Amino acid sequence: MRANGTVTWLKRIALLTLFVVSTASAVSAQTPAGATPNLEGTLVPGTTVWITDSTGRETKSRIVSLSDDIVTIAEASDIRRLRTAEVTRVTVRHSDSVLNGALIGAGAAVASGLFLCRLTEPWENCRDDVGPMFRTGAIGAGIGIGIDALIRGRKTIYEASGSTRLHAAPIVGRRAAGLRVSLTF
Repeated sequence: MRANGTVTWLKRIALLTLFVVSTASAVSAQTPAGATPNLEGTLVPGTTVWITDSTGRETKSRIVSLSDDIVTIAEASDIRRLRTAEVTRVTVRHSDSVLNGALIGAGAAVASGLFLCRLTEPWENCRDDVGPMFRTGAIGAGIGIGIDALIRGRKTIYEASGSTRLHAAPIVGRRAAGLRVSLTF
């Protein structure tokens, strides 16, 4: 009876780990909320940004200056002036915290280590081997930090009102899968 309860417990840990890992990608695909409506208060000279203009062209540029309703940017070796009415979206580089990568990596490593140990040895041996589980968790945390450090995204800091966007995110369930689609305008 006790062995059956242990297997159930290990299955729950494996399902929880799978759930955490599978939902992390869906969360990172979401668009950050709370973009500032005021362009002049958002941009700081010297900041590197990606600007999307009214034609839909996105360019990586550095903010040179702001005056009245003109934004002066430097693209590679060119200086360009844009009216604030022409700017539809401004994004900046946004790095994710490595803490969640460390927690997911450690949890996945410990859960898989316990699962494999339980398959090959009696539960009492696995329960008493705390030292190797900590080392396994530390290795998994290191791998999680490394993977999370490589993931870089962009955060929207300004979006003009009236722009239309289409968002899509996967939905993964136990017995079903789908796609969440939203249109904002």
